[in-house]
Amino acid sequence: MVKGPAIAMLRTPDGQGIELDKFHTPDAVRFGPVDSPVNAMGYRLVMFNVDGMSGQNRDMTREALDIILKMWTEDGPWHHDGKYWKVDKPDTMFGFLKPHIKPLQAPHPPIGVAGLSKNSDTLKLAGEKGFLPLSLNLNPAYVASHWDSVEIGAKKSGRTPWRGDWRLVREIFVAETDEEAWRLSVGSHMGRMMGEYFLQLLAQFGFKDYLKHDPSVPDSDVTVEYCARHNWIIGSPKTVAEKIERIYNEVGGFGQLLVFGFDYVESPQAWKTSLGMLQAEVLPKVKHLVPPRQAGLAAAQ
Repeated sequence: MVKGPAIAMLRTPDGQGIELDKFHTPDAVRFGPVDSPVNAMGYRLVMFNVDGMSGQNRDMTREALDIILKMWTEDGPWHHDGKYWKVDKPDTMFGFLKPHIKPLQAPHPPIGVAGLSKNSDTLKLAGEKGFLPLSLNLNPAYVASHWDSVEIGAKKSGRTPWRGDWRLVREIFVAETDEEAWRLSVGSHMGRMMGEYFLQLLAQFGFKDYLKHDPSVPDSDVTVEYCARHNWIIGSPKTVAEKIERIYNEVGGFGQLLVFGFDYVESPQAWKTSLGMLQAEVLPKVKHLVPPRQAGLAAAQ
C-alpha cells in the first residue's frame, strides 16, 4: 500500500471549460506521473443549470471525457458534434500556431473517477473504461459497496479490475500519542472543517447516512467526534497502522490512500509532522497490504 497525490485540475465541462492547459503543466514539470481526478458534482450544477437529479451531469461527464481523451491522443483537425458541446481541434494555423503542450504520459495520464453513492454510475464508468476508482471519505462499511460498481462497469467492457488501483480518500492525522492526535485533529482544523462545513453540507442532501457505521444511528449523533471515532484514521503510528489494516480488510482490499488535505495555516508544523510520521512510521507497517491480482490480469501485466 502507498499514499499518493491526486491533482484536482482536470475539470469536466459542467463548468463550461476544458482546462487541459493547467493539467499539462504539472505533468510536464514532474515528467509524469500525475493522476487526474474527475467528478460530476458540485455547485457548478446549479450555477450552469445542470439537472444533477436526472443524471445529466454524468452524461455530460462521459461526453467531456471523450473530448478530453481525443484532445490528448488525436492530432487535428477534427470536429466533435456532441449532445452538449461542439468542439474543434484545428490544424496548424499560419504555419506555426498549434497545440504545443501534451501530457508526457502515453497514451494519456491516468484518470481517476470519484464515486459517492452505492451503485455509483461514475465508478461503473471507471470500471468500464479502466480508469482509477476513487472512493470519497465515507464510512468504510459503506465504501465497501463501491467496488461492486467497479466490477459491474468492468464486466460491460470485458475488463478485469484490480483492487490495487482503488484509491480511498481518508482523514488521517498521526501524532506521538492517540491523545495528541485527537487534540490536533478533532480539536483543531480537521474538526472545524467537519463541523462548520462538511457535516452541514451532507445534511442538506440527506447524506449523513454515508458516514454511519450502523444505519440505525440517528443523524443527530453524527458529530465531529462520531466521525473521528468511526471514520477517521487518527492516532499514534501504531494505532493508525491498525486502523488502516482494519479498513483494508473491511472493504476487501485497496491499493492507495489519498490523504484528505486540511489548511493548518495556524499550526503548519503539526500537519507536516503528521504527514512525515505517516510516511516514515506508518507505511512500513502496512506495506504488506497488497491486493492479489486475478489470474487473467496478472498474465496481462
